[in-house]
Amino acid sequence: MNRSSSPLAALRRLAPGDPLGTLVAIALDVAVVAVALACAMLLRFDADVPRRNAEFVVRVFPLIAAAYVIGNFLFGVYRTVWAYGSLGDIIGLFRPVFLVTILLFGINFWLEERLLPLSVILITGALVFPGMAVVKMRTRLLIRLPWMNNGERRLLIVGAGHTGQLLARELQANPDLPYQPVGFVDDDPKKLHHRIHGLKVHGTVADLEQVLDRMDAEIVAIALDRPAGHLVRDIVGTCQRRNIPVRMVPGVDNWVLGHGHDTLREITLDDLLGREPVQVDFAACSQSVRDKVVLVTGAAGSIGSELCRQVLTFRPRELHLLDNNETGLHDLSLELAGVSPETAIRLWVGSVADEPRVREIFSRARPDLVYHAAALKHVPLMEEHPAEAFRVNVLGTLYCATAAREAETGTFVLISTDKAVRPSSVMGATKRIAELLVIALARESARTRFAAVRFGNVMGSRGSVVPTFMKQIERGGPVTVMHPEMQRYFISIPEAVSLVIQAGTFGGRGDIYMLDMGEEINILELAERMIRLRGLRPGEDIEVVFTGPRPGEKLREELVADFEHLQPTAHPKVMRLTASVDVSEREILRLIDEIRTVMWGDPEEVRRRIHLVARRFSLGEAAESAADTPESEALPS
Repeated sequence: MNRSSSPLAALRRLAPGDPLGTLVAIALDVAVVAVALACAMLLRFDADVPRRNAEFVVRVFPLIAAAYVIGNFLFGVYRTVWAYGSLGDIIGLFRPVFLVTILLFGINFWLEERLLPLSVILITGALVFPGMAVVKMRTRLLIRLPWMNNGERRLLIVGAGHTGQLLARELQANPDLPYQPVGFVDDDPKKLHHRIHGLKVHGTVADLEQVLDRMDAEIVAIALDRPAGHLVRDIVGTCQRRNIPVRMVPGVDNWVLGHGHDTLREITLDDLLGREPVQVDFAACSQSVRDKVVLVTGAAGSIGSELCRQVLTFRPRELHLLDNNETGLHDLSLELAGVSPETAIRLWVGSVADEPRVREIFSRARPDLVYHAAALKHVPLMEEHPAEAFRVNVLGTLYCATAAREAETGTFVLISTDKAVRPSSVMGATKRIAELLVIALARESARTRFAAVRFGNVMGSRGSVVPTFMKQIERGGPVTVMHPEMQRYFISIPEAVSLVIQAGTFGGRGDIYMLDMGEEINILELAERMIRLRGLRPGEDIEVVFTGPRPGEKLREELVADFEHLQPTAHPKVMRLTASVDVSEREILRLIDEIRTVMWGDPEEVRRRIHLVARRFSLGEAAESAADTPESEALPS
């Protein structure tokens, strides 16, 4: 059925401000008064109205109807959009009806011959009010009738709070939307089996499966305020088993800001992760960046480019971008141009592993703050090329950190990874050595403060599992998962970067900070959810293939080593790691030189030496490593 030609659409076209609509509204009000007056007379005279009284009522009826119509005009009843009528509008209708009834009662009270009994006036007023209310709210009442459903999908709302009731009211008031709300589920015991806007709260979220069957729902809307990731995943899983689509309702702030037209949106991966928006200490971040000279290495990468975007919002005096990807650097500079006109942006094409070039850049830029994001991060690739991983991740960090100290940089922040905890890969081991280097340099640095920030998988970064799955789904599969038990922590790029900037405000003397990564996510479950979010069925429409863990990969990542302890900081989502790691600059440089002497030789030897250095200062692993390693293979002390 064409919605534009439906009876409801025709009723809605008779809106206030339309002369025809106003005339129809007046005619309906006159009809209501006529019916109310006739009923009142029949009630008063027990259905046997004297002829004389009936003739009098017919003569005065135009005056009575005109009184009610004029009252409605004076109180703006005909300027109300009743298709969206509310309790306040009903109260607004009560005032003219009440006042006109009292006026008619007073006039009739003083008549000597009372052919219109006073009780008839009061009964008429009592009937006119609900009659007019029903007539004016007819659009909203009619859409609740089953036979007036013009193809709307039956929608069950999860959450009967502010957002849920706003959604229900919006859908009830707007028949142009293709949804018919059929009820709620909510975990609040005070709301169970009660009604909101005429819709029943049928059960809790745990009862969702039974409620879906009982109510024959065709779509589910999650209307919870910042729901936890595991709750969203449970709801989506329950609905996907029944091939019922799930939508997310924006929060109350979206309604207040006038974004109500985006009533329902698709579930995103951020919803499945369920991470609350991060609120950084804007004043502290601004103080550490504003009017400063900031340098970002690896600026064209996923983390580096987002660092540049967010740093620019704090208005540094100069922002220096260093990367060996000249195309990415150029594209980023075009994006950043004009964001902060008072900030001078300077591009530097070069590799952090090129020591002379690094020294030249630092000596010319003289940065106050450095975010060292440049790194080679792809785990299997670095297993094949350990020398390159060492050259960029270790030597690149060494060159940038020592150049920062020589340039008397205020703060140097290393971007690290959870793979540095008990590293099983070359990539993780090289990042652990970079952490040790930061700790060692900090102890003998009078001017520059060194810190490292450690976090897990960044959702959406290049080469990460999420965009890989998306590409595989788009080309029809198969989706490759290494192991059914593989688990990972995830964080979004903007959130990770904002917390890196926050951690940089704390500074420290070789401190390592860890970001709150939330809960672990099963990779197989994530892949299946992503497939179902596209309306496809895993194992049928899209095949899921297990490939086995790649070289260097763990089934589960760790955020904190056994010998490390967490301490709170001024920000609830940034923790400080403490560990009595006794490493001097002289010692770590000697160990790095030992690896450098063989870095272009046997890859297996390079790999072995990298792991030995990475484990050397891990208290829980030092004894184990020494016991497992023959004396002839150990590095010199």
